[in-house]
Amino acid sequence: ASYVISLLKSYKENPSLWTDDFNIPESGNGIPDLLDEVKWGMDWLLKMQQANGSSLCVMGLSHASPPSSATGQSTYGPATTNATMRSAAAFALGAKYLRQANPAYFGVYADTLQARAIRAYNWAIANPAAIFNNNTSANGSQGLGAGNQETDSLGRFTAKMGASLYLYDLTGNTTY
Repeated sequence: ASYVISLLKSYKENPSLWTDDFNIPESGNGIPDLLDEVKWGMDWLLKMQQANGSSLCVMGLSHASPPSSATGQSTYGPATTNATMRSAAAFALGAKYLRQANPAYFGVYADTLQARAIRAYNWAIANPAAIFNNNTSANGSQGLGAGNQETDSLGRFTAKMGASLYLYDLTGNTTY
């Protein structure tokens, strides 16, 4: 979620810099290529979110060249408070900035992101200490992905504050 947030902040800081001609597959579609990349990342985050609002924390996948030839199993870490709060933040920020950038193109998508942000936030509030330390023998993980995505209580608090800030900015709801 952090990279999507960074891309959105980069766009917001200087939207005119981000044109539609960076030679990616979506170039020429009338949408700044950076926002196409944001949507691609956001689509992945949406897939990582469970029906109850929680977000899975890490994904491990097989590798091959080209990537489309990889046939191995994908594995997932469980939902965590940190991953879910960070997803809530990304969804909320995405809902705001994508809607502002192009309401006709992103309007329905932004509505989806807003609903997902609220659902993620609510799950994380109800589950404030769901953690998973990747690559540790304590939980039996042999490493599901690159490194350990977990954080400490200060990191979870920071994630909560980020999600709260973006949700308040998006909705005006003082609950956040």
